[in-house]
Amino acid sequence: MKLFLFTLAAIFAVVILLGFWVLNKETRSAPDCPQKVYIVKRPDGESLECVCTEGALATCFKPGP
Repeated sequence: MKLFLFTLAAIFAVVILLGFWVLNKETRSAPDCPQKVYIVKRPDGESLECVCTEGALATCFKPGP
């Protein structure tokens, strides 16, 4: 019975930690939107033009005509 409770507690702890990690990952992936339009660089060096609506990221696309 002790082994079962320990296993259940360990699984619960792992689920909670994964939940915090996923929530943190999602919140830091979106850039701030102080302006309506701005240019960002992706990790591979390519530029993206991003548009914000009401302070939230709406869309990003390759800059150009």
